[in-house]
Amino acid sequence: MKAASNHSLGITKWVWAITLHLLLVAAVFPVSGQIVTLSDQNSTVTLDLSPSAGNGGGMTGWRMGGVNTLAQEWFWYRIGTNGPEQAINSIGGLTFTQPDARTLYATYFNGQYGVMINYLLTGSPLYSSDISESILITNATASPLAFHFFEYANQDLGSPSGDTVQLGKNLRGLFNEADQSKSFGFAVTETLVTPGANRGEAGLYNSTLAKLSDGNTDDLNNNVGPLTGDATWAFQWDFTIPATNSVGISKDKLVVVPWPEPSAISLLSLGVVGFVLRKRLPLQAASLSC
Repeated sequence: MKAASNHSLGITKWVWAITLHLLLVAAVFPVSGQIVTLSDQNSTVTLDLSPSAGNGGGMTGWRMGGVNTLAQEWFWYRIGTNGPEQAINSIGGLTFTQPDARTLYATYFNGQYGVMINYLLTGSPLYSSDISESILITNATASPLAFHFFEYANQDLGSPSGDTVQLGKNLRGLFNEADQSKSFGFAVTETLVTPGANRGEAGLYNSTLAKLSDGNTDDLNNNVGPLTGDATWAFQWDFTIPATNSVGISKDKLVVVPWPEPSAISLLSLGVVGFVLRKRLPLQAASLSC
């Protein structure tokens, strides 16, 4: 029991060290809004962090080799059981830092509660791209806070139509995975490392986004799919955050583009061989004539 207590204490100290750092950054480097670009190898990601972006903000592009694989991915929240959901950029108090081309730390904090998102983009030479997101939600008040947190993703793998999406659950019955694919090979998988989401929703555009953007109190409908069309998905976490405390979410999203067909690779190889032979034959003929 003592070891477990020490472990919990260590986690609490770590969370508050990060939270204190965020508050200090927010106090020194306030900004009104910004569009940020991340890049690594074959991948480029665009994020609109501006409070004025409203429900259209967040990650608005994810390109690999010139092909865009995403229309929007962003986060909404609701306090308590009454009142509408709102995009997190409505919290205000935006601060951010970009220590290198592939990393972004962004925070919204209004003095009572806030959300921090750490992005890390990992591209590749050719066929895949990965984004990890670490999220910290802070309650800076003296009372417990009922905080409902939503992730919405409209992936659009190269084009809006023809995507199939299905959600998965872990052994505790919590949503922990979203798989989306196209018939010709595009695929994206999101894995929730911890914790699993309380609710999820596979839908067709823009049924889920309309829920999150209207003036009503909405929860996701737990439709796991599979669903084919202009597919979207969403997750919902229902937290009660203790006074002056924080909760975290860790997740990872991987996109894979189609590999060339073996026949195409063979034809490419034959083309290269033919090109080399054409280059060498004249040289050999010239040598013989000498």
